[in-house]
Amino acid sequence: MLCQLVLYRGILADNEPRQTDQRTLLPQPLRRRHFYPRPVACSAAEPEVLVISRASPRLSDKSAKNRVKAGSWSCLLGLDPCHNLSVAPWERSLQICTWSARRSMAAATRRPSPFCPLLLWFLQAHMALALNLAVEHAQVYSGPQHSYFGFSLDFYRASDGRMNILVGAPKMNTSQPGVSEAGTVYLCPWQLNGTACTAIEFDQTGDQTVNQSFMIMEVYKSHQWMGASVKAWKNKVVACAPYQHWNVRDDGKESGRTPVGACYVATDDLKSFVEYSPCRDVKTEDFYANIYYNNDRRYCEVGFSADITGDGTLVVGAPGGYFFGGMIASVQLSKFAASFGSYTPLKWVSQVLSRDVGSIYNDAYKGYSLTYGEFTEDSVPEYVIGVPNYDETLGSVEIYSRNNLDRPLHRVKGEQVASYFGHAVAVADMNKDGKDDLLVGAPLFMERRAGGKLTELGRVYLYLQRGTTRFINNPQILTGTEVFGQFGSSIAFLGDVDQDGYNDIAVGAPFGGRDGRGRVYIYSGKSEGINTQPSQVLESPFSPGSGFGFSMKGASDIDSNGYPDLIIGAYEAGKAVVYRAQPVVIAKAQLLFNPDVLNPDVKNCKLPESSTLVTCFTLQMCVSVSGLNIPEKIALNAELQLDRMKLRFARRTVFLDSLQPSKSLQLDVSRDVDAVCTNVSAYLRDESEFKDKLSPITVSLNFSLVPTSFSRDLPPILLGQTFIQKQSRILLDCGEDNVCIPDLRLFTDRIQNPLLIGDENLVQIMFNAINDGEGAYEAELHVQLPQYAHFSQVVRDTKGFKQMICIPKKENDTHVVVCDLGNPMKKGTVRTGLLISVNNLEEVESNVTFQLQIKSKNSQNPNSNVETLQIPVAADATLDLRGSSLPAELVLPLANWKFMEHSKKPRDHGEEVVHIYELHNAGPGDVQVDVEIEFPDRYQDDFFLYLLQLDRDSGITCSNTSRLNPLGLETAQSTTGSPNRSDHKREKREEKETGEETEKGPSLLKEPVTINCSSAQCTIITCSLERLEKGQRVSMKIHSILWVDSFMKRPLQQFILQSQVSYRVTGMPYSIKPRRLDSGTATTDTHVLWVNPDGEKDIPTWWIIVGVLAGLLLLTVFIFIMWKIGFFQRTRPPTDDEDELYDPQN
Repeated sequence: MLCQLVLYRGILADNEPRQTDQRTLLPQPLRRRHFYPRPVACSAAEPEVLVISRASPRLSDKSAKNRVKAGSWSCLLGLDPCHNLSVAPWERSLQICTWSARRSMAAATRRPSPFCPLLLWFLQAHMALALNLAVEHAQVYSGPQHSYFGFSLDFYRASDGRMNILVGAPKMNTSQPGVSEAGTVYLCPWQLNGTACTAIEFDQTGDQTVNQSFMIMEVYKSHQWMGASVKAWKNKVVACAPYQHWNVRDDGKESGRTPVGACYVATDDLKSFVEYSPCRDVKTEDFYANIYYNNDRRYCEVGFSADITGDGTLVVGAPGGYFFGGMIASVQLSKFAASFGSYTPLKWVSQVLSRDVGSIYNDAYKGYSLTYGEFTEDSVPEYVIGVPNYDETLGSVEIYSRNNLDRPLHRVKGEQVASYFGHAVAVADMNKDGKDDLLVGAPLFMERRAGGKLTELGRVYLYLQRGTTRFINNPQILTGTEVFGQFGSSIAFLGDVDQDGYNDIAVGAPFGGRDGRGRVYIYSGKSEGINTQPSQVLESPFSPGSGFGFSMKGASDIDSNGYPDLIIGAYEAGKAVVYRAQPVVIAKAQLLFNPDVLNPDVKNCKLPESSTLVTCFTLQMCVSVSGLNIPEKIALNAELQLDRMKLRFARRTVFLDSLQPSKSLQLDVSRDVDAVCTNVSAYLRDESEFKDKLSPITVSLNFSLVPTSFSRDLPPILLGQTFIQKQSRILLDCGEDNVCIPDLRLFTDRIQNPLLIGDENLVQIMFNAINDGEGAYEAELHVQLPQYAHFSQVVRDTKGFKQMICIPKKENDTHVVVCDLGNPMKKGTVRTGLLISVNNLEEVESNVTFQLQIKSKNSQNPNSNVETLQIPVAADATLDLRGSSLPAELVLPLANWKFMEHSKKPRDHGEEVVHIYELHNAGPGDVQVDVEIEFPDRYQDDFFLYLLQLDRDSGITCSNTSRLNPLGLETAQSTTGSPNRSDHKREKREEKETGEETEKGPSLLKEPVTINCSSAQCTIITCSLERLEKGQRVSMKIHSILWVDSFMKRPLQQFILQSQVSYRVTGMPYSIKPRRLDSGTATTDTHVLWVNPDGEKDIPTWWIIVGVLAGLLLLTVFIFIMWKIGFFQRTRPPTDDEDELYDPQN
């Protein structure tokens, strides 16, 4: 089986007595790398882990000689547990001993430079939220390197009244002869500028051997960890060495060299010393083997924990007692100290010991931690005992009466295995109800975070007492925030540090903080129990791995200023730090408005150096201070902020003298006297300068101490009402209650005409905004636009419409148009409209939806209904098909043409005729279209229009083109333009034809015959176009040869050759089905004419009539123009009378 992952060091059985001193370690502080709630080996990527596999079941067979006993000091200091283990027979059961470590942890375990901690102390930034432990004025005490100076702590007041601190250094080398690292306790007198610490010489002797009645008793003091626990009571000091070893030899038998532990009591101002070791006995190994190791107290480790009650009763924990089930011992200090005379290693004293109660406490470590408190309302304190390994490592804390240490009065259990519930215990009245409450630390508690991963954070539980040994069922919980910080390793009762009437506590996380330097959290009590947010956080000023916060002691006033102080140990750094509590100035303040409601219509004062009337009001602030041991006069900096909930430029009130929204001033206040009051004037800005008339106007007053006003070394801090605020409001036209309740409704005109995909749709949304209630302040119309809509403008210049100001905005990736409806929007109806551009509707599946709502800032009934406007979307397109012939007509016979039957040249068979068709998509949508070409190529089995080739634009695919050019004529000379061969010019052809016909004589022309697919043989070609976009045009050119030989067989017969192209829209590329599919047909005619028999073509009569009329009209216009310019006015010679009239001599 695998042993628990709580680590142990082996202790030798009776057959290996001389080797055990190198293989037992004192229980030491928890380190993150040792505790995981699973008995499995971890990989090298995880923190350092030791896994011990045992072959022999030591609990099921206590008679087994080669057994491994687990030491109750299960928490090692991060040292290699396999280090210096010599090979011995008892160690053969240790099959696996692995140690893996992260390289990153190396920095955390390096010891600090002796000069760095003090320098860092003054540079270290601290988190101070609300409490008054002075970080900047902390006093640091230093001990020898590697002595674990700071492992245990206490305050001590000497008989002369001077305060000292006691600091344990359990690995200190002393002057005791022949003893290595015996450990000691230092006495450090309190002085403002610091002083040197001196070791208290509890014991100056080395290892001891006493012969008594044929029995040899041996005491071994090397590595005894003297100072692992230290406590002071009145003028007495108790220091314990839980790892002091004891052995008894009797007639060749012995008990075995085992860590029974011992405590020393210093009395008479540290001049007299007595020894207390309740687990020493004269029984040998054989004796215990015969009784199956019941009541075995050889591994007690007395003094692992210790405390002294108010009446001077010493209580010590021995978690290794009774085969590591644990034991408690108590003795009256005054009687005990007086009973000792000359030294003897064994002395019977009046004491109370717990008994071995059996397997229920197997490996439970009862006595791992302890304290005392009142839980039975009998004025006699009860003992609170931590049992962290109880119930298969679930852990418990038990309360015992002082006269019965076997049956607990009450037990609380942990909630998670291996969390080390009970590692630390404390008692404090946190809720000020007069009853002691219980605090328990579980520094290895693991919490499941995101992803299901367990993370070690640590916890502290507060059990509020509600009666005799009864607690509220659900404890209040403080959970650490830093992985492997071991929050809850230590808990210290502080007293009422901040003088708020509630006790405070400190919780240590010795491996928390930056780089694992250590951190201590201060929590304040309250009527409900405890504030779950720390009021102050003390950061370690030392290097990583210092263990800052592993040990703490509070609730004593070291500097006599009336406030309790705190000591924190950092044993790895060899430091102890005293944090003194600063005096607290408790402020009380009051802020008043006059008048308390601001009426914008009442203009009662003028702006400075102006005739502008404004609405003024007066602010009165009154301040008083009190506190314990604070100066008579207190200078305060005060800052007033008007309308502080608004941005500075948007504030509605400003001070009258400065026209600014803030003001700073200094107040001189006397201690414990009536409040000092000061008045300042301010005014409400004009309503046109702000919109918000509903929200209250918040005025804040913030106080701070003037830092230069104190000369003492530990200046006071300001607590209490350092920040207050008061609210006023603007008077509204809302009745006596000044609360406006609007009744907003919104209606929109329905829009029936659909929006067309591909079109630039401009939607006019018309709506009626109605308020049937009181004024709606900052009323706005919010129109939520779909992603394909864009605000264009407000409908303007419409009779009866309100002209609004609308602004498009983006809220949470949604486009919204916000329109101002008034401030306030009064009772009545507002009719107006918006123009919205809607396009890019290709992905729409049914409708376009607009959501409209009127919103206001009123507190009650602020919004209207949400009006949803749905506009249908349709897909439509109109196509246009046009055809033309090139040339439009041909006149037979062709001049100089001779039929060549087997020629491959198209011109040897006739004239080229091109029918051109153009298909245009007028939109608005894109379409898929099919086209069918019907071309008459044969008549009565003769070629009429010989199909030569089909030219088409890209994107058009055609089928059935195999019937083109069946004779394989050459196509390279074909053109898309008008034939213009030199030997087929029309002018020459007509001249020759006229001469030939004249010779033959006159004959009549026949009426033209229409040749199309209903009267002749046709070639049908089908084409398709996958996408014809809006505005796109495509063309098809059908090249053919007018087969002259076929026409010459039918002289004087005129023809109309007609082709036809039809189109049909087959679909549109949208989710919405088109409401119609367009189709159409176009025809193209080519006229084949003959020359008249008289050599001239027949001229239509209407041509002659139109020509005559046009000539007459042109003549009339010409005459009119000549007349207008005076062309018809002639200059005549003057008459005699006119000559006389103009004679200059007259």
